[in-house]
Amino acid sequence: MIDSNPPSKTRSPGPSGDGQASAIRTARGGFAPFRWVLDLFSSVRFGIVLLALLFVYSSIGSAGIIYPDGPNIFSADGWAHDQLRQWRPFEMTEFEWFHWWPFNLLIGLICLNLTVTTVRRIRLNVVNLGVWMIHTGIIVLCVGSVIYFGTKVEGDAPVARRQVTIEVDGPNGPVRGSVLAMPGNRTNLTVDGQVWNFEVTTIDPAWSILTGDDAGERAYSVNVMVQGPERRFIRQLIDGRPQYTEDLVFTNDPQQPMKRAVKETGNPIIEPGLRLALAYAPTTEFYLRNDLQKAWTLYLRRPGETDWVERPIRGLPLYNDYIASRDEVIQAPGSTPLPIDPIDISVPAVDPSDPLPDVEFRVTAYLRYAMMRSQIMPGGATAPLNPAVWVTLSTADGRSSDYRLVAFDGESSRADNGLLAFRWASTSEQLEALMNPPMLEIEVPGKGIRTTVPITGAAAADPSLPMSAVEGTDFRFRVYSVQDDVALASGTTSVCIVEMETPKGRFRRWVFDDPTLTRDLDDQASAPAHGGSTLIDDGIVMRYLPGRGSAILTIVAGPEPNRLTAITGFPNEVSRRLDVQPGQNVDIGRGLFLRVTDYMPRATMAIKPLVVPREQRQRDVGEHFARIKLEVPSSPGTTYSQGSPWIGYSKYVFQDAADVLRRYDFDPVTMALGDGRKVELMFSRQRLPLPSPIALQEFVLTTHAGGFSGSTMEIRNYTSLVRFGSPGPNGGPEEWSEPIAVSVNQPVEHGGLSYFQAQWDPPDDARAAGDRASAGLNYTVLGVGNRHGVVIQLLGCIIAVIGMIYAFYVKPAIKRRRQLAVLAQVEAMRADGRLPARPTAASDVPVEVN
Repeated sequence: MIDSNPPSKTRSPGPSGDGQASAIRTARGGFAPFRWVLDLFSSVRFGIVLLALLFVYSSIGSAGIIYPDGPNIFSADGWAHDQLRQWRPFEMTEFEWFHWWPFNLLIGLICLNLTVTTVRRIRLNVVNLGVWMIHTGIIVLCVGSVIYFGTKVEGDAPVARRQVTIEVDGPNGPVRGSVLAMPGNRTNLTVDGQVWNFEVTTIDPAWSILTGDDAGERAYSVNVMVQGPERRFIRQLIDGRPQYTEDLVFTNDPQQPMKRAVKETGNPIIEPGLRLALAYAPTTEFYLRNDLQKAWTLYLRRPGETDWVERPIRGLPLYNDYIASRDEVIQAPGSTPLPIDPIDISVPAVDPSDPLPDVEFRVTAYLRYAMMRSQIMPGGATAPLNPAVWVTLSTADGRSSDYRLVAFDGESSRADNGLLAFRWASTSEQLEALMNPPMLEIEVPGKGIRTTVPITGAAAADPSLPMSAVEGTDFRFRVYSVQDDVALASGTTSVCIVEMETPKGRFRRWVFDDPTLTRDLDDQASAPAHGGSTLIDDGIVMRYLPGRGSAILTIVAGPEPNRLTAITGFPNEVSRRLDVQPGQNVDIGRGLFLRVTDYMPRATMAIKPLVVPREQRQRDVGEHFARIKLEVPSSPGTTYSQGSPWIGYSKYVFQDAADVLRRYDFDPVTMALGDGRKVELMFSRQRLPLPSPIALQEFVLTTHAGGFSGSTMEIRNYTSLVRFGSPGPNGGPEEWSEPIAVSVNQPVEHGGLSYFQAQWDPPDDARAAGDRASAGLNYTVLGVGNRHGVVIQLLGCIIAVIGMIYAFYVKPAIKRRRQLAVLAQVEAMRADGRLPARPTAASDVPVEVN
């Protein structure tokens, strides 16, 4: 507040001053009980106190606090920095902190103090006009800010570049579908009882057209693998140029495994009843940002449906972990135990189309940063047999490695590429068999030959391994590879793949430890067919005896449930069998020592979230690893498809797997209630509709000289060329605007919302087995938000700035002119004798100008 008229002993109020003072005295006399209120809110000191409180509040909300975290306060390590608003009692984002009632109260009191002080202490005249404008501008700015932040929404909208539309002719008309143009996305259609499979294999965002009128131009190209009822081929689609659509067929020529269909058949399309095309994949909704204002939402639908129904989760925290028991989670060894702080948040139905309107979900726990892991726990006496063991292998110099092994789990029963194994032996004979190395049992019934051959090598690892002859026959063989503990639907099995040469030809025999599964394959097959045993040459019979496999140390449980045995199988050494007791060190030779730290004969598997310690968390992943525990107290016996009531956060909610954007997951949880009803669930953010659909025409990278080679340092700008949709005339097809550029520093206003560039789709390699690489540029993510009240804020700033200019430049000039006028009047009065002569220099005469 600026007090333009401080009290002065030399001031002689004129008539207007007397009138104003009289009015104030009259007002004070009329409202005597409230005089102290007026005095308080016209106090400059009170205004300074309010501004100081606002500064402290804002500093804490934005910058956080620094507090001692150790005895040595003179060291930087003795201090800690934290965000007070993120602590458990608050759980506020920065936006929510500056929406809280203390902040609103401070702003209201400051505006009130500013208004009362201005009216009571500063006269409205030409001299003080600048001060009134400054104060008015500040109040207008506050009003605009209230409008801006009170109506603010902000989020993000992913927009894919294209989708592949599919149409297959059927007996009852065409069957239609679609799949998003993302490498690896798949879908299928069933037409007349036959299944058509489609997969987007490769996308080239800058495909060079080599023929036709458009030769030399570049276009967006999508290749789709089609597996029809009769044949498999690839169809290439060129965006905006359907005349170049053609099929690529597979050949038996290893030099050219694929050829253009037009060269093989004379027709570029080999399946005219299948029509594929590229079309826009418009986005009609955007997701609210949780870091602006918490917008947690539970999505649900019936299995088989495509549309999701939303249930807001009001009151769910964001920054801290909340659990009712530490048994609900897994914590890393040595980490600080989580505090017990349970929550119980009701999530009722709010949409009339909710598939479970009578069911109330409850969120009973929340984790900010956790990943699902399996934990082995001891089962009771009635639990099924499931041996699990924890062992430590160490050396004399102190090096050690820890392992957890589960006998009946194919993957978890081995470690270190199979050199360490854990088995269950139900009989003494099985225990004795584990003393032997892996062997092939060979029988030639026609010759009366039966022999056992140790397996000492494999052609997959050593292609120079020679064929071995079965003495006295025309049969020759060599082991190609061995796979132990292969998981099947009925359990686990072991197989030895043998390359055979017999009078009936060359082939491979898959020899299982279960003879009923053994079968032969010719050179054209890659895996055995399902069903009964099929032998190309039944003149020779084989059986695989896994023994201890390739392991150099096998830990065996059984035949008694609490008995443990270690069997060594070092190369060129005789196998040894050693009894093992938990907690004891056992010398197994070669300078190695075995220690069983824990053993559970009837272990049970529990799937729980592993809480990542704070110091190991990535700072910029936001709520990506958040999880909630969702329960239905009114429905006992509820089960979950993933075996746990913990549901992970999904940034976006897609309709199905065919619509998934690259780098994002689609993994809905299926919940089966006790009464048999089922529902699919996803945990994400609230969605709001866009004023009009938005489509991505093209994504453009502006790079420095040399182009983009993988480093973001080479990129100067990211630009999305988008189109906004509007309904066509008379309900016709949607019409699209001309392409509009949206870049990092060039937002676009449309329909009351502002769009700006937020994320992009960079190139990346295949991320896992079966995945496909991507050249990128297949989608964009636009930031979306409104800007209500910005004009009022700007108006307040302009008024305040004009007032400052007036107060600091115009006001002094007005006062100087008035001062000169008074001095001239005094001199004139002295000249005509109405005033005595000047006793001292004119500059020494005090003159006050109002």
